[in-house]
Formats: sequence, structure tokens, C-alpha cells
Amino acid sequence: MFNVSDSIENIQQVKNMTLFVYSVSKREILGNDFERIRKNLEILTKAGKDAKGKLFLTFGGYEDDKREIYMIPEIRNFIKKIWEEYKYLFYFLTSFDNNKAIIFSCINDVKSYQKINSDVINLEIIYNEKIKLQTIAATENFGRQIGDLDGARRELFKFI
Repeated sequence: MFNVSDSIENIQQVKNMTLFVYSVSKREILGNDFERIRKNLEILTKAGKDAKGKLFLTFGGYEDDKREIYMIPEIRNFIKKIWEEYKYLFYFLTSFDNNKAIIFSCINDVKSYQKINSDVINLEIIYNEKIKLQTIAATENFGRQIGDLDGARRELFKFI
């Protein structure tokens, strides 16, 4: 079942859904409010294998912003802080619409170039090897803990 909601209620809900679209609000981002996302990530953690690749992470309140999410400093900071606590976050994220790669871009360095009087922006994502290695180690460790090391590695290969 495709589920659009602002919270995950329990492990059974995780088992029954194929994709969970989770929107972080602009209020949460600007207020550094991690309560709701932590609660949901804890349920996904407890769901283990049943949560693999089911989370589509979005950000509400930025619909009129022409920048991509990995170009918006407050979104990048929010994701970095969540990543610090849940470095295995990518086990849960879906590859649908490049969600996993886009979120990974948010925790790495970005250089953007825009010519004067032009709407065209060139973007270069500079992947940090330390972040990459920490993400791999945490995701593999989580996979080991839940008996899905191979599945965890497959999720990593989709974007790293």
C-alpha cells in the first residue's frame, strides 16, 4: 500500500506499506525540531527488514523555492543532524525518484556556479570520503544486527 502520512504509528503499518512518503515541515527544519522524525525513524529501526527502501523523504514549505533541496542550507543542516544520529538512514530510504542519492548529496559538500543574469545553475557535489565510509559502516552494522547484511549492502550500492 502507498501511504502518504506525517507519521508512522507502528511496526504493523510499516509491514503493510510499500512506500511511506514522509514530509518534514519548514517549521520543523527552521526550528530544529527533530521529535517527529526521530519517533518515526525509531519505528522504522524496530521494523528492521520490513522497513528497507520504504521511506520517501520530502520537505514541505519549499515548493516556491527554485533551488534543489541539497542547495538549501537549512535542509542540509537538518539532514546532517539526523544523519549524525541515524547513519544507517539510507537503509530505509527509497531509490524512487533518486531520493536516496539526493538525501546523500545533502550531507556532502556542494559547489554551485551561476552566471550573472542567468537562471542556469551548475552544481558539483563533492562527496566526502569520511561521510561515505561512516554511512557504509553504519548501514552494514545495522544490516548485521537485523540479519540483512546483503540487503544493506544492496541498498548502499544503489547510490554510493
